[in-house]
Amino acid sequence: MTSEAIGGEIISVATRFLNLYEVKSNELWDNPDTAGVDPEGHELNRMMKECGWQPGWPYCAAFCEAVWRAAYRNLGAPASLIKEIAEKLTPSVMQSFNNWGSSRISRQPLPGSIFFMQKGKSGKGHAGLVVKPGTTHFASIEGNTSPDPKDAEADREGDGIFRRTRSLDFSPKTGLWLRGFLNPIDL
Repeated sequence: MTSEAIGGEIISVATRFLNLYEVKSNELWDNPDTAGVDPEGHELNRMMKECGWQPGWPYCAAFCEAVWRAAYRNLGAPASLIKEIAEKLTPSVMQSFNNWGSSRISRQPLPGSIFFMQKGKSGKGHAGLVVKPGTTHFASIEGNTSPDPKDAEADREGDGIFRRTRSLDFSPKTGLWLRGFLNPIDL
């Protein structure tokens, strides 16, 4: 199976959770545009807990891992690949980035790639999923962000799961800066 097909499944899974807002900070989500409780919020919570995430923790990286694991299971990936994803992706952005090493991290995103950003020189960061790569920017779906962040904290500690556009710029900054992409792994 090609990276394109895998990326399509990753994006399909992630899209199910779009526009879920936190109704309890970093713990419970709901879509305010639909009446009643949305089952997607509870499903997201369950999927991220399976990845080692705990309520109250930041969840951008756990969102990416949960989506990747679900997509690869849906595609019938071998258990060994799903185990590798589970071992190397963690609720920590920078630990996940480092776990994959330079041989797997790319500067060219594909649909379904996980992007990794670092906050300054700290061990903190932000991650999300690439929807549409471009030459200067890329479109994404991200957890724990804001639809229109006013500062770096709202950018990486927001209130839901939204579509965003990011600059394809690897220049180090004091705020968030792009470190690289983990592209979908072919089956």
